[in-house]
Formats: sequence, structure tokens, C-alpha cells
Amino acid sequence: MPLCEPMVRVGFTITFLLFFFSADAYAYDVTRSPDFWISRLDNPDAVLMDDFRIKMFNEEIIASIDQMADVSRMGETIAGDIIKGYILEDPLPKDKAMFDRNGRKVREAFYRQVEKNFNLDGVGNEVRVRFGVMVKRADIRAFPTLDPLFKSAGSKGFDAVQYSSIYPPEVVALLHISKDREWGFFQTGFVRGWIRLDSVAFAEGRGMIDPYGAEGKEFLIVTGSFVNIYKDRELKKVIERLPMGARLSISGEYKDRWGVAFPHRVKDGLLKWGSAYISKKSDVSIRFLPYSKKNIIRQAFKVLDEEYGWGGINRKRDCSLFIRDVFATVGVNIPRNSRQQAVVGSVLVNTGSSGSAEEIKSVIGSSAPGITLLAMDGHIMLYLGNIEERHYVIHSVYRYEDVEGIKVVNKTTVTDLNTGSGTKNGAIMDRIKGVTLLIPNGYISEASRP
Repeated sequence: MPLCEPMVRVGFTITFLLFFFSADAYAYDVTRSPDFWISRLDNPDAVLMDDFRIKMFNEEIIASIDQMADVSRMGETIAGDIIKGYILEDPLPKDKAMFDRNGRKVREAFYRQVEKNFNLDGVGNEVRVRFGVMVKRADIRAFPTLDPLFKSAGSKGFDAVQYSSIYPPEVVALLHISKDREWGFFQTGFVRGWIRLDSVAFAEGRGMIDPYGAEGKEFLIVTGSFVNIYKDRELKKVIERLPMGARLSISGEYKDRWGVAFPHRVKDGLLKWGSAYISKKSDVSIRFLPYSKKNIIRQAFKVLDEEYGWGGINRKRDCSLFIRDVFATVGVNIPRNSRQQAVVGSVLVNTGSSGSAEEIKSVIGSSAPGITLLAMDGHIMLYLGNIEERHYVIHSVYRYEDVEGIKVVNKTTVTDLNTGSGTKNGAIMDRIKGVTLLIPNGYISEASRP
């Protein structure tokens, strides 16, 4: 299940996109400001959905996306054949020329070893699910190995085995253990994959896994790009850095800090909740931010110029993780994969099923900034608005093409959709395949209008 697909899984094709203005430095500056785009909205503070409607929307999304789950509500057992199907869903690329971290072609022996580590013979007819909580950041892998696979010898940074990253205190469900007993195959809230077992603490009972406490208990949402979590009350020892959208139950309030519940892995890998601390100077919110265009745009610009990271590697973001983290701050739980993000909510037009390029251009022109996603093959962008019929997006991107050739961007940036005009592939605008409004299908309010 590729993430921002063109980079690795379906070929190392040109990935584009940079805000590129050579003529007007002033225009460059203002378009890189969230206040500029917010000031152009008629109703920036209008709330699109309340908490109840967002909860219903999230349930609709989970029901429509196979890889997603409300882990805390999963059943206690799963049929073994289903789990085997999950494990084999993304097959080993034995029929493709893949390369290792040293640029050497991967040999058959590597695949045999990884396949052995699947431990399929260890999957019973009926498997009892074991629930746990992430205690540290970890990578989610397609296969139980840290060894990367690359599409070409020169495509380092785009590891085909890397699905995503995951942070505390996400709840996970263990479905299977690898042959070497170092990896678990897990269902997370947004994807299934292999995670190192030492990154997870396991609950003795389902009631222990809820990191947010009882219904109605106050919690903090990380609204900065990343926020430090401290082990000590003096705020000296960092225990973890959590990304935008992370959620922590409040356990206490003090003059200069918040106390929060934080998971720990103790003897035999069991879960124990303890205390950690967040400075009151940190960029956090008590409960979710209201779902408004203003808040989404402001959150998106907090990541401006940050380095791109395929699959969330090294605490960085790719195109779809950027979008997911931004919307998590208002409580909207969208998929991790760009193709899946493009089909949740109100799909205004999609050339995969209906709609022409001209229709897409027309729809973009009347779309609501801040809550509209524009999708390309393997890429997703957040629409900001237009200036004199030039349309702009903010997105995380690795590289783009202009008439002078390929240029590396490797960051979150603002882009004019005319970028790429005059090239073989054409302008970004001409390659957009779908336009999606991130509200439930059929749910149109005044707040969601342009």
C-alpha cells in the first residue's frame, strides 16, 4: 500500500512541484503567509462541523477504508486466514529489480529470509488479538525487516518497505509475531503493517489501553509541528517529541506545565501508565481546534519549509502525512494514503470515474480554500485559493519539473498550479485527477462554501 505512490512503488517517475516565482518577490512573500490566504476568506472562522458530526464523519471514513480501524473497538479474535491475507496483501517484489542500501541488486536469498520471517505456519485457525499502546516512535514496515528496498540504485530516501511512522500513545492491536520474535504484525488506526515489538507495551486488559481516560476527560492536542514531552517536572529531560495531531490525556495542571498520561513498557512488555509533562509555552490546544478554514490554513503553514520525508521517515512528513496531521488537529481522522484521502468526504469530481480536465478546472475555481484536497497520481495537496485566476496549493513534495529540468524541493511549500507549463508532462493543473471537499458526502453548509 504505497504512500504518495510515484516515488517508489509504481516507478521512480518525476515528482514535481515547487512554488516558483521569478518575477515578483512581493507576490512570493504574501502567498507564503497564512494571514494572506485567511484574509481573502469571507467566513474564515465559521465552524464546518461540531464534535458530534465529526465523530460520525470519522466513523464513515473508517467504514469505507479497509486499512483503517477503530482499534479500541476491535473484536477479541480474528480468523487466521484473514490475518494471512493481511500479511500477504503487499507481496514481496521478487519479480522486480530492487536495490539495497549499498546500491546492489537484491538477491533471492534476501526474499527467502524475509518470507521465512513472516512465520505464516505460526498463524492459527483463530487468533486472539492482543491490545497495546505505542511507547516510542516506530516505523511501520511492509515486511518484518529494517533493510530497505529501492526501485533504483540512485533512489535512496524512498524505501519501498516503509509504510509510515507511528507515535505514542497510539493504540495498536497485535495480530501475529514474526519468526525471530522481534516484529509484530499490527492493526493501527490507519494502516496494517510490521512494527518492532519493543516499541509497544501490552495491556493486561482492554480497559487499560485508552490513553484518553473516561469520556469527557480533558486532553491536549499537539498543534505545533512537533512538541517536546518531558520526563521530569523541571522540563529538562525529553522523553519523546510528538507530532501535530497527537493527543494526550491531561493528568494535572501546574503553573508552567501540563501533566499528561504517558505509556511505559515494564517487565514482560506490559503497559503501565505514568506521568509526563508539557510546557505551557508549547504549541498545544485543550481539546480539538474548531474545524474552520482559518484553523486548517494556519495549521498547514506551521509546517512550511520543513523537510520532506517519505513514509514519515526520520520524523519528517510526505504529502499525505502532512495532510493527515493538519486535519488531526480538528479531530478529522482521514486515511494515511493519498489515494484514499482523495475519495473520502465529498468527491466533487474525479477523472477516474467521471469528469473531464475542463470540469476539474471549473470545480477548482469554485472550491473552498482550506478544506479542499486536490489529487494527482500519487500526490495530494491542500487548496489555498486563487489570485487573478492563478490557483495555489500548499503541500509536501520532493521535486518538480520546469522547462529547465528537474529541481529538488524536498520540503513543504506553496505552489502555483501553472508550475510545469511547457514541459512534457504539462502544468500541475492539467494533471489533477480529483477534487475533494473534506466534509461528509451531501453535507454542505454555508461554512463550507468558498
